Amino acid sequence: MEQALLLIVLAPSFKTETLAKLRKIAGVASAHMLYGPYDMFATIKAKDIEELRVAVIKIRELEGIKSTITCNVIQAQT
Repeated sequence: MEQALLLIVLAPSFKTETLAKLRKIAGVASAHMLYGPYDMFATIKAKDIEELRVAVIKIRELEGIKSTITCNVIQAQT
């Protein structure tokens, strides 16, 4: 299982409608608005890295997305 946290900056005129579209993309486990340097974040869960990559590309193609930063989750050794 692959997971990533996607930090998103929106174009100024996009907010609620972009969040609703984001939540419909396959692999998006959760998505929320933020205050601060990023406007929203999404948690993505996928069966493998390719599925994760496809989800990130779909998110980046949404109208209103200005930029993203993808933070892959790693499993800590115990």
